[in-house]
Amino acid sequence: MTFQQFRYIVEIAKHNSISKAASALYVTQPSISKSVRDLEDELGITILDRTNKGVVFTKEGTELLFYAKMLLEQMESVVYHFNKEKKADLMKFSISSQHYSFAIEAVAKLMDYLTERKYELTLREGMTTDVIDDVYAGRSICGILSLTDLNKSFFERYFTSKSLLFMPLASMKQHVFLRKEHPLAHLTSISLEQLRNYPYLTYQQDDVLLHFAEEAINVDTINKLVYVKDRGAMNDLLSNTDSYNLGTGCIVNDYINSNIISIPLEGSTVVQVGFVKRTDVFLPEELLVYIEFLTTSLKKSMPKDF
Repeated sequence: MTFQQFRYIVEIAKHNSISKAASALYVTQPSISKSVRDLEDELGITILDRTNKGVVFTKEGTELLFYAKMLLEQMESVVYHFNKEKKADLMKFSISSQHYSFAIEAVAKLMDYLTERKYELTLREGMTTDVIDDVYAGRSICGILSLTDLNKSFFERYFTSKSLLFMPLASMKQHVFLRKEHPLAHLTSISLEQLRNYPYLTYQQDDVLLHFAEEAINVDTINKLVYVKDRGAMNDLLSNTDSYNLGTGCIVNDYINSNIISIPLEGSTVVQVGFVKRTDVFLPEELLVYIEFLTTSLKKSMPKDF
């Protein structure tokens, strides 16, 4: 096995595609494919499942990916140590998050903090499964997500099975997000029954298990349902229609439309926001600074009624 083969493996994971990895590395696709097959033959494992929709890492492939990243990082550390010209100290890491404005605000604060540094930050925003997979596969150093009373026990077991650790940062009651002109906006609390005839906006996909949904609600019980992919679409629809969304209730000034408010959901569960990391990964100082900014943004934006 060679470091070049490990580079190929890591690049495939980065792009979720052999052809895109080949393009990024300026090599041919057959070269990468052959290199991966040679490595599979040498180790006696299957690294990738090849389908008509692309490639997927197997369980053994994911384990190999972890070691490949670790070895490449160690090699880069050796080069950095002995090459004095690389003392520019480029700070580089990736963060994954559910669709939370406070996670974005914390990144902005971190950018200000690092104004005198060279850095390369990546923010990967997605659903619960995306966040967990990113951290487990090493694509992100940590993931921002939330647990509820309904799924907390499930996730505690799930995280343990994947050698992941969840660190809670703040707790709040589930809230309803809607616009100021919404017919229910004058209420001090809202029930699911009162929301029955209004469109429900969600990031959840219809094939996602309820445990992994960002909102603790069964979409099968909803009469009017709209799926969205990003926070921009969510904010635009919430601020211009009588639709609603369920979530933490956190309102981050300048990062969410000022026409959107949050009202407590009657009989709701407690939402616990935090971050998940691998148990074998130590967080760098800069990431700990980000967590401090994240905690501050959470406390500043969270509803005052909890």
